[in-house]
Amino acid sequence: MQPAPSPSAGRGDVVLQPAYFTSVLYVQALRDDISTLIGLYQDKYSHRDPAVSPFAVFKQLWISEGWKWLHFRIFDDRARECFLLVTMRLFLERITDGDPVARVVGLFGAYTFYYTQPEDTAPELRRTNHVPIPIDHFRTLSGLSDTLTSTELAPLRELVLYIASTMVRDGVFYILPQSDLGPENPRHLPREILVDESSAPPEHDLEAPKKKGRPSRRDKAKKARGALVGLNDWLDSPSSNVSGNVPIPQSNLTQYQADKAELIAAFENSGDRDAIMTANLIILERLREAQAIEAESGGQGGVEGPRLASMERVERAVQESVTGTTSGVLGLLGTNFHCYQQR
Repeated sequence: MQPAPSPSAGRGDVVLQPAYFTSVLYVQALRDDISTLIGLYQDKYSHRDPAVSPFAVFKQLWISEGWKWLHFRIFDDRARECFLLVTMRLFLERITDGDPVARVVGLFGAYTFYYTQPEDTAPELRRTNHVPIPIDHFRTLSGLSDTLTSTELAPLRELVLYIASTMVRDGVFYILPQSDLGPENPRHLPREILVDESSAPPEHDLEAPKKKGRPSRRDKAKKARGALVGLNDWLDSPSSNVSGNVPIPQSNLTQYQADKAELIAAFENSGDRDAIMTANLIILERLREAQAIEAESGGQGGVEGPRLASMERVERAVQESVTGTTSGVLGLLGTNFHCYQQR
């Protein structure tokens, strides 16, 4: 006789691993949310109607801030068990807080979260029946009502005493040794720390042995990020700015003047000045574009020395080239070389 077929998990189902709930991604986010809940409760409690129960104020915040949906964050049994224990632990760790209101909210949160675990669901959701707590934290929780002696906190005493007594009577807590012995599992939260690969120093890449074969996508992305960071550092460094104080080598100047004279002579001998005119117009147009870009950037181009304020001189040279009296902008370049050298 064959056993009855049973459905299995479909391909592609995403299930959070238990390590997620002990990692910094969940622990730090939940701690921040609990801190926000404490701040909201302090404000609501100080402005509440004296006829309204302090726990009713907390319950209203629990619902309005969306905490009632927290139980439906995960349904997988293995991950859900870790989720329940870590969440209860983060609420109960507020018992040792220096602020008495934070201690009360931590107890209220643990009580509400524990007793609102879904029951009779289909499919059945995993529940936790016992919550580990170090014995020194348990003593602090048991005597919490005795510390609420001020006039403002007096309405909380009976509520705190009732909630703590109810949880002890129902056997909620599983007593562990002293907290300084690290009895909880994991010993510290968060256990997993997320490390950004881009924050690693580049020296590590040089020390690592070179891998054989084609680089993976991860290696390519890491190399690209390193190149981008290096380029940004080079652009931000003062040495990347162009300086007009650096003299032009004499050999380059001599070679340029010889090449320019040969080019102009070739055009004049051929009698075709259209090419010279086209070159002059192209240079003039590019200079105008550069002047417009510099004006938009507020003169932050980083180029020292003569600016683009001599556009009139260039335009006049181009106009003279139309009449055929000069070679236009090409006739100015040699002079500009001498000017740069003098500067």
